[in-house]
Amino acid sequence: MSGSTRAFLLLALIALPGAAMLHLLALLGVPGAWPAMVHLTIFGWITAMIVGVNYHTMPVFSARDFAYPALIWLHWALLSAGAVLASGGLLAGWRIATIAGLLMEGSGALVFIANSILLFLRGVPRPHRPPVPPIAGQLLVDRVGTSATKAAGACLPLALLLLIAAQLGWLGGEWMLAAEHLATLGWLMLMIVGVAYHVLPRFSGCGTRGPAWARAQLLSQGAALALIVPSLGFGWAHGFALGGGLMALALGLFAWTVWPTLRAIRSQSAPITLVFKERPQ
Repeated sequence: MSGSTRAFLLLALIALPGAAMLHLLALLGVPGAWPAMVHLTIFGWITAMIVGVNYHTMPVFSARDFAYPALIWLHWALLSAGAVLASGGLLAGWRIATIAGLLMEGSGALVFIANSILLFLRGVPRPHRPPVPPIAGQLLVDRVGTSATKAAGACLPLALLLLIAAQLGWLGGEWMLAAEHLATLGWLMLMIVGVAYHVLPRFSGCGTRGPAWARAQLLSQGAALALIVPSLGFGWAHGFALGGGLMALALGLFAWTVWPTLRAIRSQSAPITLVFKERPQ
């Protein structure tokens, strides 16, 4: 595991108890503690963990090494400073600090997207590609998973852009809540879906129900987001209800699609022979 991956995981593990403390302050009635807790949970604890895992696994699945590792450290610095400033600004009611933190996090998201693209354009190829599991249709399922992670990467800066616009007063209504839904159901959930389609069949040795089900799930989730986010922002109750129904359908399809990968399978590991030698006294 690289040092930069450890740094992102450490950031996530620091943000987790920080978010828990903010939750406690919110229960005690401290103003600003609740939005600060929500932000640190989404963009500190969960985002740092997801990004760290992505930086660790993308070179493995692409059989390439990052051409510009310094960009990973730049992303870490922007995310770390941004999460502290944005969460602290929300807690203290200091809008300038909140906006500055959001701008840093948004810049970090753009660096993450650029670095991911550069991995495939200029990344140094590894001598051997990872073996494809002998599962029918897995390459097509992998493509759906890649589409999900690409969509997740697009949702992250868009959610931060909506948060910045709401903090600046450019957007009224419930656009702050709309941005949080885009971050959770878009950035986080789509990334989880994409990674699951890639790794669960490889970890279990069993395939999903196939690419058709995976495509249906991804289309349902995309349609749900297209309804939920603007409906929250503009106050369209019926649109939000329809989007919520589609999201429930998408989550059900996801569980149905990956369920075969969770079935117990016969262990295929070879027996291990242990040889003990007596040490001279």
